[in-house]
Amino acid sequence: MTEQDPVQDAARAAADEVFEAMRAAVRQLEELPDATVRAVAAGIVLREWRAQQDTPSAIRREAVNAMHDEEGLGWPEVGQRIGTDRSRAWRIAQGM
Repeated sequence: MTEQDPVQDAARAAADEVFEAMRAAVRQLEELPDATVRAVAAGIVLREWRAQQDTPSAIRREAVNAMHDEEGLGWPEVGQRIGTDRSRAWRIAQGM
């Protein structure tokens, strides 16, 4: 049996809460009584959802930079903490 990683467990729980809130928010579309309004609103959400993908990237970039700049970790340590290598950690920090 492998030992549980408390950081991964906490991150998974936090992400699951966010996903549940997102699902609940999107499900509000189902409650719109007018089918036309419901269809058009769903289409708007689908089109504009893509733009929201930048938000988690920005949050991750800020967190990675905080580990490096505020906590004084090197890129190898940052990479190890987030489950990747130093090169990818640096690229995340640069927004790549």
